[in-house]
Amino acid sequence: MKNVCIFEDDSYKNFLPLAYNRPVYELRCGIYSFLERIVLQYPDTEINLFCRDYLKSLVAENYPYSVNKINNINKDCLFINGRHLLSTPIAIDGKEEIGINDNTIVYARLNKKNCLSITPDKFLDKDFISELKKRINVKRVDASLLQYPWKLIHTNKEQIASDFMSYIKDGYVSENDYKGVHFIMGSQIYIGKNTVIKPGCVLDAENGPIYIGNNVKISPNSVIEGPAFIDDNVVIQALSRIHAGSNIGKVCKIGGEISNTIIQDYTNKQHDGFLGDSYIGAWVNLGAGTVNSNLTNLYGSIKVQLFDKMIDTGQTFLGMIMGDHTKTAINTKFTTGSIIGFACNILLTSTPPKFTPSFSWYSDNITRAYDIRRELLVAKRMMARRNKKMTRNGEKVFRSIFTLTETERKIHDN
Repeated sequence: MKNVCIFEDDSYKNFLPLAYNRPVYELRCGIYSFLERIVLQYPDTEINLFCRDYLKSLVAENYPYSVNKINNINKDCLFINGRHLLSTPIAIDGKEEIGINDNTIVYARLNKKNCLSITPDKFLDKDFISELKKRINVKRVDASLLQYPWKLIHTNKEQIASDFMSYIKDGYVSENDYKGVHFIMGSQIYIGKNTVIKPGCVLDAENGPIYIGNNVKISPNSVIEGPAFIDDNVVIQALSRIHAGSNIGKVCKIGGEISNTIIQDYTNKQHDGFLGDSYIGAWVNLGAGTVNSNLTNLYGSIKVQLFDKMIDTGQTFLGMIMGDHTKTAINTKFTTGSIIGFACNILLTSTPPKFTPSFSWYSDNITRAYDIRRELLVAKRMMARRNKKMTRNGEKVFRSIFTLTETERKIHDN
């Protein structure tokens, strides 16, 4: 069996806080994560994963793949950058070479002898490319290597449509099964098994396809506009407006107005309030009336604060990036281009700061670090409500993130 290894590189840092709790290849754009899309293109292939060391045990718990070691070192291996939005497979067979784009490794096709010296930390070292160039043939290639979370958001709408055309081959809607539901361009709508769509709903695929997974419940008088993706076991509340580019992960509860926003699994945004051009992590709870701005009054390019630096995103539309396990109070209002860290508790009646460090507790009277024991208890309670239990590895990662983000909080305090 042939070998493929999907790796993280040093640019995972650009995807924080979303990448604190997961390798960057678990982030979603379109119908699939980076990882899922790569795996789809290599059937009957031994898949191996490289990630940061503190994530290793949790990743191994979640996948049937070899993690941080090549499972079969007696064969050649194709290493693929995990933030490559792969549309066609890179050949596994062929001469030894590294594919380079803008001085970044897109892939490395190596023989078994050279594979022996490759470890996950090598790819996390930005100088490793210089070492490889000395002994491996270099090929300049075009590649869709996404650099920041807002690139995922910007590409998402188009990628949903592309994935639908490439991979969804059956299961299109039978309109007779859904009385009182209005379908526009039903040939571009996929609905999974045991999904319930109540009367008065409109599914409009005129401008792009709509994918709805298994065991989804869409409550009355909701509107879904394609391209859109709704994964398994999602609940869409009554009167919801799900606009183009909405990308909702498994077991989420969604209400209000969503536009061009990616939401990871197990997140709640059940109530009214606008969420646009954003990326929201897993196990997030947005209180009723939580909203974000996604366009400045000057209609200009949006700048974000990423830790200690300001970055011009080049985007006219950008809402917020929010890490896993963060919670907001009712009527929380986020400004354009906000970055909210991992495991924050935001209880402000005023507008929160544009950059919120991980494990922050913000209320009108108190600004402090979130106590790790208290936040772990809250996270476990939320997971229990969905019949999930935080594993020992999950807790270990949670505590590791708290330690890793101490510097983040100090930068903000200064």
